[in-house]
Amino acid sequence: MADTRQRTTLGNWFRLIVRFAGLTGALAVAVGTLLLAVGLPGVDLSTLDGWQAFPDQLHAASDGRHGDLAQWAAWCLAGGAIAVAIAVVVELLSGLILGLGRRTAAGTVATTSIVAALVLLGIVNYYSFTHHRRFDCTRDQRFTLPPELARELSQLRGNAPTTIVVLQMHNMFGNLSAKRDSFTSAAERLVTEKVRDLVDLFRTFGPQFRVVVLDTEAFGYQSELDELTKNAPELRAAIESANENSIFFHAHKRVQRLTFNEFLQLDKTASRTFDNGQGNLVLLPQGIDRFAQRILTVQERRPKVAVCVVHEALSTARADGWRARYTMAGLRKALNDAGFDVTDIVLKKNWGQPGGTQPAADTREESALERLESEAREASARLATAVAEVNILNVIRDELERLKNRPWPERRAFYSQLFNNVRFEEQEPQIRAFIDRRSQRADEELKEASQANQEAEKRLAEALQNERYLQDRRMTDIGAKFQKQLEDVDLLILPRFTTEDAMEGPEVEAAIHALSREQVQVIKDFMKRGKPVLVCFGAITPQVNPQQGESADDFDRRLANELAAGIDDLERLIAERGIEMGNSLILFDGETRSLTADQFGNNPADVPPLVVAEPPAPETKLLPNPVAAALRLTARTAESNLDIKLKALRPVTVVPSRQQRFAPEILYTVPETWNDLQPFPIVGRRRDGARVLVYTPKYEPVGIGDPKKGRRDEERRGPFSVAVAIESPIPVAWVQEDFDRQRAAAALFMPFDNLFTLGLTLAADRIERPQQRMIVIGSGTVFTGKELTPGQEKLLVHSVNWLTGRDDRLPRADVTPWHYPRVALSDRQRNLWRWGGWFGPPVAVAYLGLIVMLIRRMR
Repeated sequence: MADTRQRTTLGNWFRLIVRFAGLTGALAVAVGTLLLAVGLPGVDLSTLDGWQAFPDQLHAASDGRHGDLAQWAAWCLAGGAIAVAIAVVVELLSGLILGLGRRTAAGTVATTSIVAALVLLGIVNYYSFTHHRRFDCTRDQRFTLPPELARELSQLRGNAPTTIVVLQMHNMFGNLSAKRDSFTSAAERLVTEKVRDLVDLFRTFGPQFRVVVLDTEAFGYQSELDELTKNAPELRAAIESANENSIFFHAHKRVQRLTFNEFLQLDKTASRTFDNGQGNLVLLPQGIDRFAQRILTVQERRPKVAVCVVHEALSTARADGWRARYTMAGLRKALNDAGFDVTDIVLKKNWGQPGGTQPAADTREESALERLESEAREASARLATAVAEVNILNVIRDELERLKNRPWPERRAFYSQLFNNVRFEEQEPQIRAFIDRRSQRADEELKEASQANQEAEKRLAEALQNERYLQDRRMTDIGAKFQKQLEDVDLLILPRFTTEDAMEGPEVEAAIHALSREQVQVIKDFMKRGKPVLVCFGAITPQVNPQQGESADDFDRRLANELAAGIDDLERLIAERGIEMGNSLILFDGETRSLTADQFGNNPADVPPLVVAEPPAPETKLLPNPVAAALRLTARTAESNLDIKLKALRPVTVVPSRQQRFAPEILYTVPETWNDLQPFPIVGRRRDGARVLVYTPKYEPVGIGDPKKGRRDEERRGPFSVAVAIESPIPVAWVQEDFDRQRAAAALFMPFDNLFTLGLTLAADRIERPQQRMIVIGSGTVFTGKELTPGQEKLLVHSVNWLTGRDDRLPRADVTPWHYPRVALSDRQRNLWRWGGWFGPPVAVAYLGLIVMLIRRMR
């Protein structure tokens, strides 16, 4: 039989070598591209500028300017590209020559068909990536974005990618509960999965998103964090300040944060009690819109909160020493973590200066500048005193040196000018030793004063370098300056630290916090624009001790005058908003028990925590208080008691109004309390000098005939409301100046003409007024300290979120929970599933194979 194999010719060997070189070149191109992606600085090839810069980057890599790895990759890519180009040219030429012959016509047609099919497949795939459709088959369309939200996402710029960082700290509730359990672990995995699903959904609308998952317990976490935040210090700062599992959105040097519970609230209580205690992971979805809004608002300005205090020590600056007791640094930290910017405004100056304090509207830096100037003046005066003393002692020493060899009577005359009773020459060594010691001490004091003066001048010079503070100080109109400070402020916080513990007596007089009329008018104008205010006012109850021989009426009159001194125009402004703040102070039953004869309050009593208000009764037709509802839900889902323990509280109530949509009360005291206008114990001394309690506060019910009966400060038992929230139009009198006169006339003619009064009320309802939100807490120490307790932090964050209109950031319970049940199997059921999984599929395949074999045999 003849040999039909083709003869191996030089042409065949040439084609084989060329094709081998082409395949090797293609492999080299792939490997070089992969290595360049690792060793070459990133080049954005999605833009024309990126493609134009790529050749320069490749040339720099081939010269070794980006390291050995990039150099080898560049040479590999270039050599491979040349080999592929040669192979392609040879194939095209050979194909053209052979394609002219009739013997290869069929092969050419087949090759063309294959190429056409591949091109068509590529076109179909490319078209499908840009024209695909998604179908949401869930009953409630859970994975479908609202049309308006989808429209906003589609308008985002595609060349501005957003980095989404899922930070797993293995803590779902921050400092509320550090305990980790199976529910926390399962919730972390599901939230991460849902974030990836949402990002895939958002990619439909244009911009590309990058998702990075960081696990603080994983190996390499620090290196991943360093690489991620290499050019994003703001993202690193946000990640390092987080204290619970969070999702961060980073774009354009801005960062937005969303905690896991703000996205999917883990309900530990429902999870643990589900199915009669069998357990089930229960999550409360807080809405896809929250996730999307963080992306849409990543470039928006953070809300600004202004804290107005009368002294720098009461501000939000972190402080040590005696100032640590008064600082509100914990408030600043909590609000910064929640996405707010905080600024301080100091409303008084010239503390300790002749003429007394004066109204101000300084920033904390300006107030610090005033303090530095005062310190510089004191240091300069101390230095001048030290210099004068050293000069005097130098004159004395020079005179002693001159008189050293003079007769004793002459030396005695000089000593008598300095000291009394210098009679004997034997005293001279002691006198000279004393003068030497005093001179040495004076030199040391001069050195210390000189160093202190230099440091004070240096600090002052550094502070004076900021021209903005100097310009602000030139403004002499306090009202205009205060108004300017509040131009871009979204929320005003007004704290007044007065009494922290009634058993220790008042610490800061209420009158110190009193503001001028100009300052109160600026705050009123701020509220008239509908801007929210958070008021934290401590008790104004003064310590007034009865005087010997003073009658009860005289004492009550003197007490009333002292109370009136603590009420300023700002308190009256709050009263105009329909909020009444009592003048008395609330005491707990256990506080006075610590006042034994030998302790005098040295071991303070532990008071019970405040009680969060429950939802109102249905017949009131009021909605639940939003802040109280958020606190209750947070405590329930975290299985944590948000204990807020405060002393020296002040009663706060709201005048009933038909314009109030929800229950105003947020916090109550326990029933074991009473209010008192004389809440401070009086300690005296016996003749032997021993301390003795002269007066101990105790509950004394008011008699029926007492004039205090039924009034606001009537002494009674608790519970008392100590924190309230309102949302209502501002008073009509703030808009229409003559309304107060008309209301007074209505009150005068009310017994005779009810129609006039009714018409005045209807007319007031028609006047357009902005809605204004306000929260008033009867404590000036509720948010003081370097760090806030979990209860204080949640009360602050929920209150500020509601006040600034960020209701969507409050936890919601009016949603359908997501359940992820765990199936409980018996041993028999578990064995059936295990053996069925092992043997079921092979047996089924073998059975189907035998059926096919039998059918084929029948043919």
